[in-house]
Amino acid sequence: MVSLIFGLLGVAPSIVSALTPLQSFYPPNLNDTSYITDLSLGTYGGTYQSPTREPNTTLPYGSYDYCQMPHPRVREYPLPEAVRNGSVKANIVYLEYLQRHQRRTPYNILPGGENQPYDCDDILPYLYAGPASGEGPLPVYAQTYTDITNPFVLGYVNGSCQFPQLTIGGLLDGYQHGKDIWAVYGAKLGLIPIIPEKEKVWFRSTESPLTQQSAGGVLRGVWPAWPGALPLHQQTSAVDTVNEGFSCSNRGTVLSAIESTAEWNEHLNVTANLRSELGSMFGATSSDWQDTFDHFSDNFQGRLCNGYKLPCDFSDTSKCVSMEQANEVFRAGDWEWNYYWRTNPKVQEYIQLVQGVFIGEILSHFQAIIDGKTSLVYSHIFVHDGDIGPVLGALGITQLRWPAMASNIAFEIWRTEGRESALFARVLYCGQPVETIHGTLDWLPLESLIAILKPYVPTDIVSLCNA
Repeated sequence: MVSLIFGLLGVAPSIVSALTPLQSFYPPNLNDTSYITDLSLGTYGGTYQSPTREPNTTLPYGSYDYCQMPHPRVREYPLPEAVRNGSVKANIVYLEYLQRHQRRTPYNILPGGENQPYDCDDILPYLYAGPASGEGPLPVYAQTYTDITNPFVLGYVNGSCQFPQLTIGGLLDGYQHGKDIWAVYGAKLGLIPIIPEKEKVWFRSTESPLTQQSAGGVLRGVWPAWPGALPLHQQTSAVDTVNEGFSCSNRGTVLSAIESTAEWNEHLNVTANLRSELGSMFGATSSDWQDTFDHFSDNFQGRLCNGYKLPCDFSDTSKCVSMEQANEVFRAGDWEWNYYWRTNPKVQEYIQLVQGVFIGEILSHFQAIIDGKTSLVYSHIFVHDGDIGPVLGALGITQLRWPAMASNIAFEIWRTEGRESALFARVLYCGQPVETIHGTLDWLPLESLIAILKPYVPTDIVSLCNA
């Protein structure tokens, strides 16, 4: 039976344990529910564990690493093939860089409470505002504590963390992420300026402290000696075009239709025993925990990525989540993300409703380059997995595993030299040209990239949301 399943997946059992880093991003037939239930697949060449204060270094560079996804790094950075082989001479003129925030504590705390305290005393979340000129404020930071007289604390979480919040490991990952961006796009390619000139660089985040604090860490890595502050742009949260900021009633309608298909129900059927076991262990029987694998995945990921163990039943500490169970949860999460953004029958409409306006903003940046109406060379946007996923779906990524911590998409625009100068693009996902249904996006006319993304930009989002 195992051999049959591997045959359907297009891989042999011996290959799964010896996947290349790039193969770990693209499991064949990820939309087949056998991907979820085949225990012999394990993590499909990836990892979900990292020590508290250091990046995970057990995998080769470029492997799927949920805790700290790979990013462009100078030792492995590949020039576009056309440039590398001498077919053309070209210079990079613009970088649009999207990334998910760095690793954090979970959003979702188990209904019965957590059997381990979370310690965040080694990171200080600063919270203050200051005037544009004049006397500055006293820097203050959040210090989470537990009051023993609070009757709601029992069965929750003892410790000094908020849920979610950036962890010290996430902040340190961010520093290194920024250093590597500078090494590639600053020192090697000469694109990013040595100081953050406002007419050349632009930064954006969501309203979430996770994205804002990640920006502080990454940008410190890019400019370690910069003494001043930098603007981090945010749209008003009620109308933000990322992180599902603006209200859109049809978004929920389409999502309900997606989660009512035969394919969706099949993935629930094949995981019924797993969901029942975990639900009984932790009292996690509500629809929030049982209708998707989002909550279980988030809880287990947040533990393992910050040096904690998988959870145990409070009433029976001999009953703990096994690594095999966790891996099945993670594979189910991968299946769900691939279904949401690649294979469901309403995928184009869903991407338009969730991320279409933002994709339109990216295309407007590209058009400004074409028209010669911008001086920007580097834009860096700090967002969430729910923003990275639909952009990859719009690009037509062949398989989409859950866009993990610090997942990144680098849109590079290059200008060829010579009498007939032209603009070309390539798209890196976590440091490598992304593999899509349109081919590997290593070198294509900028207009062709725009044509790939344009169908996902709604012509009238207001009407679409109210449909």
